[in-house]
Amino acid sequence: MQDLSANEVSLLCRVLERLSSSLEEERVRQSACEDLMALLQADYAASFVWNESAEVFQRAVYLNMSPDNLARYEAHYQFHDPITPALQRRRHATLVVEVMPQEELERTEFFNDFLQRDGLHHGINVYAYDGDLNIGDLRIWRAAHRPDFTVRDKDLLEAVRPHFTNALRNARVWAEAQDTARQWADLWESAPGACFVYDSHEKLVHQNRAARRLESDLADPERTTLMTRVGRLLRGDLSQTRWGPYFLSVLRDDEPGTGRPLIVVQAYQRPAARLDAAYLRQEHGLSPREAEVCLLAAKGLTDGEIARVLGVSFHTVRTYLNNSFLKLDVTNRTELVHAVLSGLVEVAF
Repeated sequence: MQDLSANEVSLLCRVLERLSSSLEEERVRQSACEDLMALLQADYAASFVWNESAEVFQRAVYLNMSPDNLARYEAHYQFHDPITPALQRRRHATLVVEVMPQEELERTEFFNDFLQRDGLHHGINVYAYDGDLNIGDLRIWRAAHRPDFTVRDKDLLEAVRPHFTNALRNARVWAEAQDTARQWADLWESAPGACFVYDSHEKLVHQNRAARRLESDLADPERTTLMTRVGRLLRGDLSQTRWGPYFLSVLRDDEPGTGRPLIVVQAYQRPAARLDAAYLRQEHGLSPREAEVCLLAAKGLTDGEIARVLGVSFHTVRTYLNNSFLKLDVTNRTELVHAVLSGLVEVAF
């Protein structure tokens, strides 16, 4: 590789530079096809990704080839391909004639009904592997009137191979990281409240939309109070889990993909407290009629007024009230009202 011309050195440098600068897998393969066509003085190029589970080549990028013909390859001819399985097993750049003599290739259906439709005649391939997984390839071809590729061309392509492999490996990792980040962000964006996500050093690493909106809506003193309360939760102090109209909760989790510990503090607004018959039946085991009597007593109605509202006797009202006193373990109406409200409101003095 010491006899490269100035133009070849320039083209090779461009190939390597572009492979080191892109993190998008399809763009890596497209730019490699473009640059290698120039470097190897080729006429056609294509690149596929091998789907290991389905055992098919997919997601073609190509230059100077018919999309209809490539669709025929993906649908049919890749399953009747006499050269690619052998080329795919090679871990280095390979001339097509190294796996099948040109005369033999030209007698195949694959050559006459697929390759020749676009004018592909002389080929050279290279396959990128991440461990045992084929993660992408480069298939470079010349037309029939051009000379076949040489060992020198193979050496040039082999010099590019590790850089191409590294670029595809980086693109795969980056794509997985982006997917994880999107899923992670989507998870917190769908949470019912404002989420403040911290790393193990209590550094804020993410806020969902609700958290950003909450901070922007607060005046400075309120924001300071909130973040002070959040800081206590981060340090394990759960003695104060309410702030204004908000409940505060803390969750310890691991970041997807990295396993790094995270601490999530969530602030979600409490719904308005509601004292109704369903709450009294569920919370205190009152009967439907006992619950109605308690609600009217909590509104301040007398026993006679309750009897008129419900259309029952004064004695019946007293019976329902006495039953309620027993179930709530109280002795008078004042204690009754306090008992039914104690789970809904916080009385501070």
